[in-house]
Amino acid sequence: MIDTDLTWLRPIWLWGFLPLLAALFFWFRQSRAQSEWESIVDAELRPFVLEESQSTKRFSPWLLFLAWGLCLLLLAGPVWQQQEVPVFQAQQSEVILFDLSRSMRADDISPDRLTRARFKLLDLLDQSKGRNTGLIAFAERPYVISPLTDDAKTIAAFVPSLDPDIMPVQGSRLDLAIDKAVSLLMQAGVSRGHIILITDDAVNDADRSAASSAVSQGHRLSVLGIGTAAGSPLRDESGQFLQEGNGAIVVPQLDMNALETLAAAGDGVAVKMTADASDLDRLNDVRQAIAISSGADESLDSQIYWIEYAPWAVWLLVIALLASFRKGIVT
Repeated sequence: MIDTDLTWLRPIWLWGFLPLLAALFFWFRQSRAQSEWESIVDAELRPFVLEESQSTKRFSPWLLFLAWGLCLLLLAGPVWQQQEVPVFQAQQSEVILFDLSRSMRADDISPDRLTRARFKLLDLLDQSKGRNTGLIAFAERPYVISPLTDDAKTIAAFVPSLDPDIMPVQGSRLDLAIDKAVSLLMQAGVSRGHIILITDDAVNDADRSAASSAVSQGHRLSVLGIGTAAGSPLRDESGQFLQEGNGAIVVPQLDMNALETLAAAGDGVAVKMTADASDLDRLNDVRQAIAISSGADESLDSQIYWIEYAPWAVWLLVIALLASFRKGIVT
């Protein structure tokens, strides 16, 4: 046990004493006015002129005010002792890279790549199982949507807003996205992390070099490919086909062979998105392998918790509430 000075866990509840003091002030003024009338009116006329004092019909308002104040104190959480508890911690963290390049609007899979990728991302978050997870969206440049957190629901809240229109500059730089993920893991002090890349992009030497660099720093890279090898023509917001500089229609195609070389450089796996959970099962195999290897790094740590004795005082309120049901107290 560690003794400390009196501290309030939820001090905002102490503001509740302001309306309490206001109610006490107005009740005191009303009681004083009534007592002044009792001093003026004859005793024989009082039953016919003045109402019977409430104190003879109900419990004293002072008890109500005291109970009010006690409730506020309990809610504010007064604490004065701490306890240090040893815990074992193993670092299991991952960063998800979500491609928001314009090619994700291709509709070679129904309804389009972007929509299916969002649903798959939600499934991936559902299987996080308490892991620390971060989310980065990227096109020409990567942007952190959420830092590492064990609250997957917080990240899931951002998923519906993931759209290429939120990217200030279009393009697709996998290498910069991978470097950003490694930086995010390093900032969190993670020595063995998992980077999951959700993309339909082509791969170049710079991307494979970034994946190898991630491995050299203790992390692994897996890839979830979105789309088909045939692809489909890409349209702009007006519905017109997008064209390259030479006039050819832009048809983004998924090259799984290239993505497999990227995953191999990142010591992970490359899987094509499926309608069932078989693709996520492959990713979970890598997750489990990282969890096992991280077990060697499991270290004894400690956390300090406040010991809150105030809730025991609730029994005083319960006893007072039961006593208020005695005949003549409430009515």
